[in-house]
Parts: sequence; structure tokens; C-alpha cells
Amino acid sequence: MKRSISLTLFIFMCIIVIWTITSDHGDDGEKDLVKSKRYIELFMNEFELISMDKEGKPSYQMTGTQLKRYNNSDDTEVTKPVLHILQPDRQWLIQADTAFFNSKNNTIRLKDNVLMQQQNVTPAVNLRTQTMLVNTETQIAQTKAHVNIIKGNSTLNSDGMIYNNVTSELKLLSRVNGFYEPYE
Repeated sequence: MKRSISLTLFIFMCIIVIWTITSDHGDDGEKDLVKSKRYIELFMNEFELISMDKEGKPSYQMTGTQLKRYNNSDDTEVTKPVLHILQPDRQWLIQADTAFFNSKNNTIRLKDNVLMQQQNVTPAVNLRTQTMLVNTETQIAQTKAHVNIIKGNSTLNSDGMIYNNVTSELKLLSRVNGFYEPYE
């Protein structure tokens, strides 16, 4: 009798061990929990990023004090970004407090104290706004926010603008005012 109880207990223990080894036991719930938690998957301090165009020439350069990419987002957050648009004869430097870089959409969304400065030209154009979206592929910068544009002694204000760096065309969207002084 003791022998049959021992044998039954042994078989029962073997079944439990095999069941625990081969069963999933709800790991999906744990996987969903891990997927839903937000965490930083990429982090850099004092970085420099250079993007090449289709011909292998530098298209733009971005530096910043901090770069963070989270697991559940397509955006990469940049603190104190400085963006250099590196097109021949149409170079711009754009600074802001924060930027969100999206490599899937080829966009950089700049926020807070955005300053866009024309390079290698005198007098240079300076654009100030609070938000700006730059498409790095089409080289179009745009905003719906208030824009202050200064070139030499000329000043323009507008609610919104679209700037095409390929054609050098600037379109002011609404409530445009200011004064223009010709250059010599």
C-alpha cells in the first residue's frame, strides 16, 4: 500500500513538473505590461548627427546637449538642438529649446524660442517663432505660429509662414505687417 501511494505521488509530482516546464502560464500578460511601460531605449549627451543626401553629400547636421528616444515612440527628443541646413548657397542655422526628430517622416519639429538664421549672406535673414516643422527631405520649413522676420533694417510679422529652401520662396500666411527698407 505504501508502495502504491509513493508511486502515485511520484507520478503526480512528475506531471506537475512537466506541466510547469511546458506551460506558458500567462506570459502574454507580462509581455503586454513590459510593452506598455515607457522607457528610454537610446540616450546620448553632447551628440552630433550628420545626414547625407542621395548623392552622398551632407544634407544637414544636428547637434544638441541631449538626445532621448523612447521605446513607444517614433520621435527622438533633442534638448537644445542646433540644425545646420547644408545646401550650397542656401545654408541656414536653426536653434530651439527642444526638437522632436522623426526619421520615418523625415521631419524635425522644433519648439520654444525657435531662431532660423540665414548663413553666408549679408545682411542675413533672422526668423523667430515658437514652433516650426522642418521636412528634411523636401527642405520646407513651416509654422502656423507668429513669425518675426528681420533682414537688415526691415521687419515683417506674420501669423504663419512656409519657406522652401530649394526655391528660396517664402510665403507669409496671414496678418502680415511690418516695414521694408531697400538694401544698397
